[in-house]
Amino acid sequence: MREGRRHSLGRRLILIYGLVSLLTGALVLGLSNFSLNRLEMSLQEIDMGIAIERVREEVANGGEGRPGRFFVGAPGSQRFPPDLRPLAPGFYKLMRGERLWHVRVLDEDNQRFLLMRDYTDYEHTQTTLVMVGLISLGGLVVLAVLLGLVTTRRLVRPIERLAARMTMRASLPPCSRLATDFPANEIGTVARAFDETYNHLELALQRERLFTADVGHELRTPMMAALSACEVLRDEEPLSTPADAQLQRIEASIQDMRQRLDTYLMLARGEGDCLGFPRASLAQAVDEQWALSRERAQRLGLTLSVEQVACSPMAPDYPLPLLRTVLGNLVRNALQYAGTGSEIRLRVSDSWVEVQDNGPGVPADQHEAIFLPFTRGPQPSVDNLGLGLSLVKRICLSQGWRISVQSPEVGPTCFRLDCAPSPE
Repeated sequence: MREGRRHSLGRRLILIYGLVSLLTGALVLGLSNFSLNRLEMSLQEIDMGIAIERVREEVANGGEGRPGRFFVGAPGSQRFPPDLRPLAPGFYKLMRGERLWHVRVLDEDNQRFLLMRDYTDYEHTQTTLVMVGLISLGGLVVLAVLLGLVTTRRLVRPIERLAARMTMRASLPPCSRLATDFPANEIGTVARAFDETYNHLELALQRERLFTADVGHELRTPMMAALSACEVLRDEEPLSTPADAQLQRIEASIQDMRQRLDTYLMLARGEGDCLGFPRASLAQAVDEQWALSRERAQRLGLTLSVEQVACSPMAPDYPLPLLRTVLGNLVRNALQYAGTGSEIRLRVSDSWVEVQDNGPGVPADQHEAIFLPFTRGPQPSVDNLGLGLSLVKRICLSQGWRISVQSPEVGPTCFRLDCAPSPE
């Protein structure tokens, strides 16, 4: 929060006001001082040239001229002060001792004329004016900062307040409106647009949650009735071995449906709590999935094998319904796209599973897209809605697992599931 305040819009606006005023004032003051100095030198050069003509006439008429300030003689002669002899014709500003002099040198008919004027007091006045300009510049910057404060208070503060309210919107009651606290200007328009969008999404989310809860509630009832019917059927009369096996398959399918429903409800609630779910190791889940998918692989002309890599008896366990959903979708994806004659290998360790196939592979630019909803590969089957890998991704995000795909141009396609927590 402190970092956000330090870089807030209001402080940036005040800083911009101050910097623009400082740069503008300094540029105007510098250009003005430079222009005045150039103009002053040009005018002084002309004026002192005229003054030399007047002094020459005065000396020619028997006057004394300007003792100590006006010199006439051959260029470089002893009549000129030693420090002024090397000067070429032109206008100069020179410090002699603690005094500032303007010097004009003029050559005419092999004679040099040199006139000096004491401008120390004038330069002191100029220095005072420069200081006044600098003080005025500082006042301009202060005024700009004050203007920025006023602008911030009147314009930026409502924006910051709206941003803060938007940030806290999730903690407010449903269908709350922010626009009522803001004037009917552009800020109020933004607030009203935010209200409409947020409340629309809030209602849509509420309808989705109610639909998910209703579906979960209503589907549990017929599933419990089906399980009860299976129990009654088994208790009423002895069943033959084939019939009992079929009944067990029905019960297992209903239990699997219940666990899948619990998984979908957990994802819909945005929770990662798997309390009450049966648990198993990755090796056990892979063996189960191999047993379920082996017959289909044989019908499709595919080879399905399992390879255990350093699996230990003390391997950690994970929520079995989630593992079934993840592995089932990964294996079904490989069975669909690997192609006839391909080999599918399940490699499993204590904390990771790899599903490899030597089919056509996945283009590199599709490695992220295939985990998006409704993304299907080429020639999808009728029952493929493009949701399997998206569901895998959501389960992994809810549990802190990692799912990745590697599909080089030459080599097998490999989906890898890492269940171990990431190192801090």
